[in-house]
Amino acid sequence: MSALPPIVMIHGMWCVGEIWSSYRLPFEAAGYTVHTPTLRHHALGAPHPELGTTSLRDYVDDLAVFIATLPERPILIGHSMGGLLTQLLVAKGLAKAAILICSAAPRGVFPVRLSMLPATTRIFSTPGFWKKPNKLNAREARYAVFNELSESDAAIRIADLVHESGRAAAEIVFAMFQKNGAATVDFNANKTPLLSIAGGRDRIVPSSVCRKNAALYGERCDYLEYPNNAHLILDEDGWERVAEDCIAWLKAKA
Repeated sequence: MSALPPIVMIHGMWCVGEIWSSYRLPFEAAGYTVHTPTLRHHALGAPHPELGTTSLRDYVDDLAVFIATLPERPILIGHSMGGLLTQLLVAKGLAKAAILICSAAPRGVFPVRLSMLPATTRIFSTPGFWKKPNKLNAREARYAVFNELSESDAAIRIADLVHESGRAAAEIVFAMFQKNGAATVDFNANKTPLLSIAGGRDRIVPSSVCRKNAALYGERCDYLEYPNNAHLILDEDGWERVAEDCIAWLKAKA
């Protein structure tokens, strides 16, 4: 049995747990047991009929149930929407330490920036989008999420995209209008060490969003920015360095 706490890596929108297939390897080599669960109703093919109305709270509840099966409180590593889910789980006292990678914003940080609009306007302008499943098309995904991948690697990732919950997207984008909504985080709930990571070329969760999010935790949250990386920092050139920096931080903090 490993003396190190387990790690749970939480994926973001439009993908499944396999998004971590490369990124998890250095952590396993360092002696961690890594889990990469797939969120509710996320699968290739036609969307599940209940996906459109699935809430962030549903994802958090499912992850809390999974965490309860582990031998001890885990380290949580969340990417994009998974970063926001990680923050919500941290506020429940369910993490020993947490790393937020290009994290979607909680209530208190306005998430919309001009750079994201070319990829999200179609979805957000769809009537009733907040109760429908959605998925980026190839052009949108290439622009906003895979802009630092090669054409061939981007094509592979685009083919693996799955549908996402319109309700979850609305809970993030319109969080400011939802007092005590699903994206509301208690930033003072505990003293869990946090690391926030951002990509300087991220178009869908720009580094300015990540910096403001990290600042809400004060000295409890360290911040690292990689100027040549974008949103899929898990799989872009230099991802190994990012993983090494995370492992070094965990050794110091957790």
